[in-house]
Amino acid sequence: MLFLYRPRETWMPFSLPRNRTDQAAYNRSLQREFESARHQPAAPESPNAVGPAPEQIRADLDGLLDAGALTPDEHRAAIDRLESS
Repeated sequence: MLFLYRPRETWMPFSLPRNRTDQAAYNRSLQREFESARHQPAAPESPNAVGPAPEQIRADLDGLLDAGALTPDEHRAAIDRLESS
């Protein structure tokens, strides 16, 4: 009777909240949820990935120039880089 020799701390003074069949089904559902929520590795980015439209980037650069975050030289360099790509 090996089960009689386990330490007192392992004994739980309450019964399972479900019968064993329901508990097993609940455990499986938790495992499925866990596996579906795990981080999936990102697919490698393709070289033809679509980014923001050049018009939107130019509008953002104009807004940064108006706000004083860019100097006119930095703004022109960014516009030239945008047009060359």
